[in-house]
Amino acid sequence: MQLQHGFSLVEALVSLLILKLGLLGVLAGQTLAIKQVQDALQRTQAVALSNSVVSELSANRALLPLLSEVTVFTEGPGLFACLPPVSCSAEQINAIQLNHLLLRLQHPSGGLNDAAVCVTPQGATIQLTMAWQRRLAQQPAQMTGCQSGADRAGLAITANRG
Repeated sequence: MQLQHGFSLVEALVSLLILKLGLLGVLAGQTLAIKQVQDALQRTQAVALSNSVVSELSANRALLPLLSEVTVFTEGPGLFACLPPVSCSAEQINAIQLNHLLLRLQHPSGGLNDAAVCVTPQGATIQLTMAWQRRLAQQPAQMTGCQSGADRAGLAITANRG
């Protein structure tokens, strides 16, 4: 009898199956990594926006009642023309700052889908709560406002008023 060299068809199919399973595992890991990067990017943008809101609140305490709950559907006050010959009133400055915040919240490239900011005074501190729809959520959000859930991420910050 003569010995044969090479691989049989069964051996080749088994090796292809093992290769396929390995590649599927790598693909699943890559998908999970992309989701984690997207979530981290959204959290970073939420922290930056919430720090900006806290800074504006510490600079202008009159904004506190206007920010009890601000969502992407909140309509801002009308813009006022405060040109150099005329000085701006406190209400006009508050309206300009609120419109600026709404623009950052509603901007489509901001990365936060269906975002909401809620500010609650608590004695000498303020509680800022933010929630947004995750980009890779499995289903549309059932909750709105500053509530977080399975497909809706959230962030809470406590800061001194002063």
